[in-house]
Amino acid sequence: MKTVISLILVLILSSCASKKHKEQIAKAQYSLPIIAKKFDAKKHRYIGLTMHCSGGFPRPIDFKNDCPSCRSRNDIYFFWTENEKAYLQKFDNCSAFNIVEIKDFEPEAYLKSNSSELQNEEVGKYQTAPGVYRTTAHYCSSQYIFNDGETKFDQKFNRSDLLGEGENLNFQVNNELKLIDLDKKLNQIILAFENENRFVRNNKTCFDNGTTPIKLSSKPEFHLKL
Repeated sequence: MKTVISLILVLILSSCASKKHKEQIAKAQYSLPIIAKKFDAKKHRYIGLTMHCSGGFPRPIDFKNDCPSCRSRNDIYFFWTENEKAYLQKFDNCSAFNIVEIKDFEPEAYLKSNSSELQNEEVGKYQTAPGVYRTTAHYCSSQYIFNDGETKFDQKFNRSDLLGEGENLNFQVNNELKLIDLDKKLNQIILAFENENRFVRNNKTCFDNGTTPIKLSSKPEFHLKL
């Protein structure tokens, strides 16, 4: 009996260790900086972004994501140009999605024209009076990573700092930044694709299938014109 109990305990512990290892693989493979390195290796000029919400704004977990034993918790998007065509690929912490071609936005051209502003701009804090700033425990922040072919840089801002017209002293300045102009363009594209269910998960890249590396194909699996 003791032998059977010991065997059961070993199996349970092994299962837990395996699950933890898989979660570590997912976290390691599918994050904004790690994915960016894959694009760097291919010499792509790109824009990568993700959004994180804390406090009272949790991201809904996608339980039906076709990657067994993985809960989709964060979305990551990369825009890039290759062979004079513009592409978009979605990732989450579970896997990569198939690549789609986009027609109404050219990442490389946008970077070429606005790289300096994107690199040096800063979103001001939500300010209600000189020296007085509003803070909140519930917020969403957007994180960007850029590579214009010469410089790799990142940006991050609190989305609540873009609100408060008539109260926030930095409202107008913030919303006129090139970074925010870009943010609006990309989120419109992403929202359209998401609403039409155009992002198709590439099940072969699910982390729980093993230590499968991220695959970046230059051949999109389907095309979409907005």
